Amino acid sequence: MFLIFALITLAGAVALVFQRNLVVAGLCLVLCFMGVAGLFLLLANPVAAALQIIVYSGAIVVLLLFVVMLLNEHQEEPAARSRPLQRWLSVAVILALGAGVVKLVTGSRVLRQLDANARSAMPAPMTLNKLGDALFSQHLLGFEVAGLLLLAAMVGAVALVKRDL
Repeated sequence: MFLIFALITLAGAVALVFQRNLVVAGLCLVLCFMGVAGLFLLLANPVAAALQIIVYSGAIVVLLLFVVMLLNEHQEEPAARSRPLQRWLSVAVILALGAGVVKLVTGSRVLRQLDANARSAMPAPMTLNKLGDALFSQHLLGFEVAGLLLLAAMVGAVALVKRDL
């Protein structure tokens, strides 16, 4: 199952990078987020998986697509000339680096040790009570700073838009 969710995440990320249409790129981002949610489920953390789907796949991507559709007033300029040698050379380098990474990871002694240890001990599932206790006791300052940062970003965005109106 890990391999399936990892491939879904990877496929969404790769498709996102190579996509020219911004709306389709946003949908590829949703695919990537869904794969990450599946990985959270494998880690016995259904709360994080649900938050990943609701917050990222839902709210953030809808906001991103709304802003892209709202502000996309001009078309992108085409490239001055085609560079097929650079394109194929970059693909070859990426494939060589990817093959090297796969070889290093699959031949890793540490990975085999982690796999053996993971089968023996599964973590306790995360519940909303545990998340709330950790968020509002150990991480309260970070939670408040993130809220203030988001508020400042929203006020700045409104100020930029209102200045043009």
